[in-house]
Amino acid sequence: MNVDQTISALAALPVGDRLRVVHAIWDTLPDDVDVSVTPKQQAELDRRLAAHRDDPSTAISHDELMRRVENRR
Repeated sequence: MNVDQTISALAALPVGDRLRVVHAIWDTLPDDVDVSVTPKQQAELDRRLAAHRDDPSTAISHDELMRRVENRR
């Protein structure tokens, strides 16, 4: 199976299983791999953080996030 076939097969998995795969792959990356963000990504992160600081009530808990992910199955 090649990479494209593997990706297609993984895309067919339920969301929870795909998240497990993402975590498993992430855990295999070496500690010295460059995971820096682009300037555009950093700007979006800054925007979201500012929005949260302006109105923290819009945030949801980790438990709520996981409940929503599981309900998307």
